[in-house]
Amino acid sequence: MRLRGKEEVEACGYGWEDRGARCDEFLEVMRRLWTEEVVDFHGKWVNFESCRLDPKPIQKPHAPIIVGGHGAPSLRRAVRFGAGWYGFSLDPAATRDALVQLDAAFAKAGRTRGPEFEIIITPPIGMPVNAMEEYAALGVHRLVGNLGSQRAEGVDARLAEIAPLVGAFG
Repeated sequence: MRLRGKEEVEACGYGWEDRGARCDEFLEVMRRLWTEEVVDFHGKWVNFESCRLDPKPIQKPHAPIIVGGHGAPSLRRAVRFGAGWYGFSLDPAATRDALVQLDAAFAKAGRTRGPEFEIIITPPIGMPVNAMEEYAALGVHRLVGNLGSQRAEGVDARLAEIAPLVGAFG
């Protein structure tokens, strides 16, 4: 049985209702551990004193955080913590709508989305090759192919289908 969404969260022992707040706290902990020598942290889910994490990331200020999700809390999280945003199974029209919402989240935070904020999209299976130009026009930096399967034979079949796309974007 393949778990999805709520079932995946609950199978990990977490509550569905507080998953976003928990994620925010985890991201804050990681960001501090990556950038501070010694960290004391006392949150709702994470508590420790005098913790150090070494080695620190070579990227400065830390490893890029790409936040996924389509809802307002996910977009707010991307603005607060992210170096980019990831949208899954979005055609160009849905991508355009999501970017409008993302820009509204930036505005609410008193910021604007700069060109360094990376937009990554996985198009729906079956998206025509010529749609890549539409994604580029929207400012999408990277497209991630949907393999549509986790079984070897399914992946092999899908790779053959998307082979003509490799190198066609960017």
